Amino acid sequence: MLKSVARKELLAKRKLLTESDCMKLDDLLLIQLQKMDWSSTQILGSFYPMENQSEPNSMLLVKYLQYSIPDLKVAYPIVNASDYSMDFYIETDTLQVNQWGIQEPLPFNILQPEQLDTLLVPLIGFDLTGQRIGFGKGFYDRYFSRCVKTVKRIGVSYFEPLPNIQDTHQFDVPLTHCITPWNNYEF
Repeated sequence: MLKSVARKELLAKRKLLTESDCMKLDDLLLIQLQKMDWSSTQILGSFYPMENQSEPNSMLLVKYLQYSIPDLKVAYPIVNASDYSMDFYIETDTLQVNQWGIQEPLPFNILQPEQLDTLLVPLIGFDLTGQRIGFGKGFYDRYFSRCVKTVKRIGVSYFEPLPNIQDTHQFDVPLTHCITPWNNYEF
């Protein structure tokens, strides 16, 4: 399936989810998250969920990890729309909202890409080889290419994988893992 077709279909499926549906799916995602080995995670990059997108509640997952991992540092991205880059900054109590309506931390404590050992990654969909479908700007692929090869790239999805995304590019960086409400995948 082509990314553009899959993106359109999956976004349509997300729009059909009610708030109650999302809450149930988030609880199931948390159960899958709890089954994973987090022993090597000390610095976690995460994401703030986009409002009105029926996107998984990453904050629920992060709160569990903060409770479970003593001294866990959590960072969130700030994007640069002019060159499609992003950097991760340690979370701050005060947030700013970017041009797409996504919350971002204040840019105080930047982390170098090699400092992150685990990333929770937003996505629209993924396939059985770990290729992800995002919104098509390449922010995460550019960032992944700057990270150490051993960084865990864990997608978070309400939906099970597609069999195959046909139009991957040489710059696409696959996930290492993905969690859905029903399964954990390792690639």
